[in-house]
Amino acid sequence: MRFDLRGKIIFSKELNSEMIKDIEEVLKSSREIFLKGVPKGKEDEASKIVDYSFQGNELILHIVSGRYTRAHDALIRLRKPIIEKIGKKHKVGIRGISIEDYEISIPVEGNTVKDIKVPECEEAIYEDGTLKLIFRNIGEKELKRNIIDRAIKFVKNYLESQEDLTRRVCAIEPGTIVREYKAKRSITFREDPTDVAERLGWIKRFPGKGQWFYTPPMARLFRVFEELIMEECVYKLGFQECLFPKLIPLEIMYKMRYLEGLPEGMYYVSPPKRDPEMFKEFVSEMMVKREIPIKKLRDLLRDPSYVLAPAQCEPFYQFFEHMLVDVDKPVKFVDRSGWTYRWEGGGARGLDRVNEFLRVECVMLGSPEFVEKVRDDTLRYAEKLAEKLDLEYWTEVGDDPFYLEGRKKEDRDIEFPEVPKYEMRLWVPYEKEERKGVAVTSANVHGTHFVEGFNIRDYKGRKVWTGCTGYGITRWVVGFLAQYGFNYEDWPEIIQKKYGKMPEIPKVINWP
Repeated sequence: MRFDLRGKIIFSKELNSEMIKDIEEVLKSSREIFLKGVPKGKEDEASKIVDYSFQGNELILHIVSGRYTRAHDALIRLRKPIIEKIGKKHKVGIRGISIEDYEISIPVEGNTVKDIKVPECEEAIYEDGTLKLIFRNIGEKELKRNIIDRAIKFVKNYLESQEDLTRRVCAIEPGTIVREYKAKRSITFREDPTDVAERLGWIKRFPGKGQWFYTPPMARLFRVFEELIMEECVYKLGFQECLFPKLIPLEIMYKMRYLEGLPEGMYYVSPPKRDPEMFKEFVSEMMVKREIPIKKLRDLLRDPSYVLAPAQCEPFYQFFEHMLVDVDKPVKFVDRSGWTYRWEGGGARGLDRVNEFLRVECVMLGSPEFVEKVRDDTLRYAEKLAEKLDLEYWTEVGDDPFYLEGRKKEDRDIEFPEVPKYEMRLWVPYEKEERKGVAVTSANVHGTHFVEGFNIRDYKGRKVWTGCTGYGITRWVVGFLAQYGFNYEDWPEIIQKKYGKMPEIPKVINWP
């Protein structure tokens, strides 16, 4: 950054030769004044007086600087030593300080600031990788309001908001494929599993967006994959089962910074007011109008104070809040007790992207080495399961770790892993435009993100990290059906044995 300032110090009376001589003594020692607080090795970035002149009762200055003792700060710093030098001696005071013209050059990558509007800045011009902020006629009142520093901070925040935090912390380019497996058999099924399942009556659309009713054949397949994942992945790694709450207080989401990263991706829950009389009016109006009086219902609800669990692992971090742990005794918990909820908005479509889905969620806490190893093991066991079932997959570096999703900046001293997230995808052959996969396993290491947020410490002061791996039961089933189809006889023997006899669907005249 470069700061180029032309300003002046205005005195209470016209300067004579003796006053000027004393002021010049201060200006000649100004480098010493400007270097206070400048880090060693950064002296060249401190302010320098390029030129000065005297005119009537004004000292006119041209000051330039880099990042340290910025030019406007240097102008303010001169006030005290000058008045100490000439105030009592010459019976003169300083009436004010002003900046006539100030150009601040900020290097930027790309043209993301081309049309930026900076508050209280006269002009913001982007040229050849540099954003120039131009201020004119800034008085002492504006300087006291720190409008210059605020404008620079505004630009800094804007630039950070354009940069994906995931890409900044990840050592490997997101999207990079690290492993893949090609099926040994010939995959001939090419239909969309959602369409076929709906046609066969294995699922039925629910009125809620992104929700389905899963009938016995599909429900049984869900349980088969849940059992397989528990047996082939979770139990082999020694995870202990817990039951996690699914109604999460907002303060927990705030500490997780999920409210900051993806506030639009959650279902918010508002408890009702415990006032039976008010609800009688609601019921009466509903019965008379034969419709739900939403406005009246809204008035009967308290402010949102919960969300439905969007990540499933939220209670784990709160469990250890303010605790002293021992990284020599690491923790591995697993939860498979219910639904996870995400508001996908218009993104909700078939079975592969729903607002309500089932997962097996593994969460771990311990030393960085322990957490990274367990995360990697949970992923490898998932890959081995896919290979055992001859399911074609690939594993890639994730571009949206859930705890960084939507985040553009991090203002804490957080330790991040080299790869925050790996994502395993099963190939879906029905997507004919390009080779696409459905994400079935998300393996994450959070570093100290949640440790800091929930004040979790090792009793000896050693590093504590957390991690989690989510096995998406709903998506494992979608990926399986996309590659094998719905003919029971075509399924692998291991699936047939666990599945048993095909359940019947309800006998209804006009459905499926």
